[in-house]
Amino acid sequence: MTLLALLLAVAVAGPVRPLRATEHGLQVKVDSSQHTVVLTGGQYDIEPAMDEMPGMPMGMMMMQSSALLRFTWPVTGWVRGVRLRIFDADGKPLSRKLVHHINVVNFGRRQLFYAIPERMIAMGEETEDIRVPATVGIPVSANMPMAALVMWHNHSPNMIKGVSFEMTVEYSPTNLVPKPVSVLPVYLDVMNPVGRDVDFDLPAGPATFKKDFQLPLSGRIIGAGGHAHDFATGLALQDVTDSTKPRQVVNLAIKLAPKGYIQSVERQLPGITGDGIKLQDSHTYRLVGRYNNPTGKGIEKGAMLHMALLYVPDHPDQWPKFDPADADWKKDVARLVAMGEVQQERKQ
Repeated sequence: MTLLALLLAVAVAGPVRPLRATEHGLQVKVDSSQHTVVLTGGQYDIEPAMDEMPGMPMGMMMMQSSALLRFTWPVTGWVRGVRLRIFDADGKPLSRKLVHHINVVNFGRRQLFYAIPERMIAMGEETEDIRVPATVGIPVSANMPMAALVMWHNHSPNMIKGVSFEMTVEYSPTNLVPKPVSVLPVYLDVMNPVGRDVDFDLPAGPATFKKDFQLPLSGRIIGAGGHAHDFATGLALQDVTDSTKPRQVVNLAIKLAPKGYIQSVERQLPGITGDGIKLQDSHTYRLVGRYNNPTGKGIEKGAMLHMALLYVPDHPDQWPKFDPADADWKKDVARLVAMGEVQQERKQ
């Protein structure tokens, strides 16, 4: 079970080019008996990410973006699980590694640390399907404006034609007794993510990157995950309110292949099997990520570091309200729209 997939934010790992779509769109289907919402998009022709140099670090590979696929969320309840399937024009399953990440953006709620739309669901190539206990879930309301965005990454040397995706979102209905505890995704990045890509240049050798955040709303972490690129060696969250005694809050292990290529980032569930990890408002928390690049040279746009939490605020009514007139909100939405418009222009 990978809570990370509920938590990742939209982030581009390298240069982006639009896809050639034989046809595209998003179909939304509700199965009230199974309590699922199924999002299906496609078909896309995905060009190779590179012509040569197998094993090239992720940041140097060419990503391909789908259009911004807008839709209206159809049901009220709590999101508790996500399954992802990739298939070709004949319905044959394809590798999940074709997807660098796929996100569902919720324009009906903002993030905790950033005045930009919530990235409600996301799945990366290193993540698996998700299903959390029915006792918790991300609250959603019918008619929330949302959009899906897919970043493809074709590792093969050949174009793959007619690719589609199917994301099945499981939800808990409003008549569930007892009602689930509402949890919200919280995103932290070492780079400012507003209206921009969050990849950055990776120097040769060992390097540490960090960013401080002041927490506006106390609560509990019940799940934690993260995202990094090749040669990452660590990802942690610390309480540095008392600078003389930094306290480790979350430490996620990173698994690498022998050559340093990333395989997985640890997911932790402190609130599923326990009480969770308490965070205190007005405290300063530091996101710390580490890399060790053994290539002997810097890698342009070769690094990315962010952590995502499933968070139970002590006072949900005090969650920051979104403001469509906010400069950061408008900047972020404009970028998302522009990514979709690029695809539309290519399709015409």
